[in-house]
Amino acid sequence: MLLRNAEILFNDRVSPELYHMGLLCPEIAARIQPGQFLMVRVQEGFDPLLRRPFAVHRIHHNDPPTSFEMLYRVVGRGTRLLADMQAAASLNLLGPLGSGFQAPEQDGLVLMVAGGIGIAPLPHLAETLVSSGFRGPFVLWFGGKTAADLVCVKHFQDLGFAVRLVTEDGSEGRQGLVTGHLEQWLSQQDELPEVMYSCGPYPMQRLVAEMAARLGIPSQLSMEALMGCGVGACLSCSLRCRPPEGAQDPHYANVCQHGPVFDGEEIVWD
Repeated sequence: MLLRNAEILFNDRVSPELYHMGLLCPEIAARIQPGQFLMVRVQEGFDPLLRRPFAVHRIHHNDPPTSFEMLYRVVGRGTRLLADMQAAASLNLLGPLGSGFQAPEQDGLVLMVAGGIGIAPLPHLAETLVSSGFRGPFVLWFGGKTAADLVCVKHFQDLGFAVRLVTEDGSEGRQGLVTGHLEQWLSQQDELPEVMYSCGPYPMQRLVAEMAARLGIPSQLSMEALMGCGVGACLSCSLRCRPPEGAQDPHYANVCQHGPVFDGEEIVWD
């Protein structure tokens, strides 16, 4: 974990609510693993007081890596301040933090599932698997409310992913919820995935975990949570999980420390 300033390389609006930011910070870039995150101070001083958590979207694979990207949605004052920042400005970062995704144990079908801004950590994972020699095949199911939510699709296609799109309003791809179409698709597959990676809203994650458990597919879920500190001190991101051997129930894990990536069967879904 490092505390460093990073130079903003670009901060581009890619849809009405989504922004794509590039950051130059060689020391942090060299340490980031897929699925880890950063705590970002969006403005100097104490207003806003708390840092904001952001997934690492992509790493620029020069040798050694020196820069990386974030994809974020404007949802409040903090992210609005971030969206207004210009190239060459500086951001203070704490990270990389948390436990990330693990690679599959063997080659085979790799399935990724994303809901809305849940797509943010998956390109780094996808690039890492492809560059590490995994042959797949690779499939991404990506759902959003409207077509404006479905960003960076071409990047996955360029990596060799078969991409299936779903929108609630039917403006792109199939209409409905991504989990409904995913369940139907899985029931038609001769080969089940070696692993399901997922990131998105809590209700979607619950359905993905239940689906994976029912079919006997290992699942790794990047959980979203409000965080005050990012290092396990404030306990604001507690998630109920199955207790380890010898521990008492109820058992809670911190998303920032023990996650954000969890085995789907670890989580006790309320």
